[in-house]
Amino acid sequence: MRRGVVRALIVALAGWLTGLLPAAAGPALLFDATTRQVLYAEDVDHPWFPASLTKLMTAYLVFEAWKSKKVEPTGTLTISARANSRPKMRLGLGAGKSLTFEEAMNALILLSANDIAVALAEAIAGSEAAFVDEMNAKAVRLGMASTRFINANGLPGEGQYSTARDLAVLVQAILLEFPEHAGLFSTTSALVKKRVLSTHNPVLIRLAGGDGMKTGFTCSAGYNIVASATRGGIKLVAIVFGEDTPAKREVRTTSLLEHGFRTLEWKALFPVTTLDTLPVETFDAGEVQARNLAKRFKDCQAPEPEVDADGNPVCPLPKLATGGKSDRAVQAIKSMKNLKIAKGVKAKPDPCAPIIADKAKSLPARPVRMIAKRAAVISADADRARSAAAGFAAP
Repeated sequence: MRRGVVRALIVALAGWLTGLLPAAAGPALLFDATTRQVLYAEDVDHPWFPASLTKLMTAYLVFEAWKSKKVEPTGTLTISARANSRPKMRLGLGAGKSLTFEEAMNALILLSANDIAVALAEAIAGSEAAFVDEMNAKAVRLGMASTRFINANGLPGEGQYSTARDLAVLVQAILLEFPEHAGLFSTTSALVKKRVLSTHNPVLIRLAGGDGMKTGFTCSAGYNIVASATRGGIKLVAIVFGEDTPAKREVRTTSLLEHGFRTLEWKALFPVTTLDTLPVETFDAGEVQARNLAKRFKDCQAPEPEVDADGNPVCPLPKLATGGKSDRAVQAIKSMKNLKIAKGVKAKPDPCAPIIADKAKSLPARPVRMIAKRAAVISADADRARSAAAGFAAP
């Protein structure tokens, strides 16, 4: 009888704690930045596309260059033609234009500018390829055993991957070695070349104590984030991979952080697991091939969409062109016309398609309304296709 009551209480407590957290999508990790205590861990060794979280390593190497006086924050760098050709998100100053390293770092963290990431790499190492070699060498030295970089900005490609555990190692290194630059990750806006750049990090805006660090998105990776918050002198860091939308990413991240602050004292009563003692999960070749990030969206190569401060896509109103058609809606249809809801689907959705469709419905031209309707249907198909293709990651 007594044993049954205890069991019931344990089940109830587990259910209450689980209820504090949203349903999972990709890997997640929550830890105390000072003690390294792990408060929540899920698939922390599962390889994943880091997307623009790659730029945390880019920032780390820039900080090292500042510390060694190789370059100065007030020094200037010039945008090369190659850097300028990187897809959005981008600052878009143009080839041959210059800015300070300080301005470049604000663009890197706030705007997640892909062109600036390459420009920084070239300025420090002479070429992006040489900089990537430095990134991978640094990852090895830090103990990021399951990480490999192929570029400085995190744009998708075969062979670029990391894990929640490895990013925790990188975050710890940044916080411990370069505390003087913590303000860069907590900045919500900055003026760069007469342009106001605003953060994409919802934790900085809407969570009490939110003070860093970086978001990331590609179609292949989903919506990723490393977010920190400090309350009562305790700094917690949450790492979330693979959410379907900015809103889901925010809910999961803030829920993890709130859960951490609420349970930190209670969990101290039990044996503590740290980043150093957290068991390592291994993936055999067959499992990786079946579940690996590289197979998640095989042909999905979409760069980060332009988003507003809330993380929602910024989509221009369709313009009437020849025949009263919307160029953007037509392009959305062309880019998604071969979608099939099946395993291994080739999904390349346009995040603006449903928004464009909604805006286009108010336009008078009948062809535009027809295209808008079709774009909305295709966008819905893309969402279902993505869910089918990523089914292995669903809870």
